[in-house]
Amino acid sequence: MSFDWSEYIDIVFDLLNSTRMDLEEAYCRASISRAYYGVFCLLRDKAGLKTYKPKSKAEPGVHWKVINQYKISPDFKTKSIGLGLDRLRKMRNIADYDGDQSIKISQAERAVMTAMEVLQNLWVP
Repeated sequence: MSFDWSEYIDIVFDLLNSTRMDLEEAYCRASISRAYYGVFCLLRDKAGLKTYKPKSKAEPGVHWKVINQYKISPDFKTKSIGLGLDRLRKMRNIADYDGDQSIKISQAERAVMTAMEVLQNLWVP
């Protein structure tokens, strides 16, 4: 049985509803990260790139490959999925790597809304 990546999206709501005010920023960062990875892994698998590995340093990494595969589509909905995932990736990079930038609950909520929009475009015909 394989893991259901949408469960990452489910736990985001638990993280955002935490009452541990002393860890609010950590919960916000974690929720942004999990929102991205939940959506990314679902899209990666749907795109048939679950086992993709670059053959050389000149080839794009899997994150770029997945995002770009959706972004270059002539179909508007598919392209918007790629654009949304790219926005999420940028938010996730800040949350995961930029300790000097403060992360607020509003940023985490924006990431969750973006993730939900991407998933809606993915699942609604």
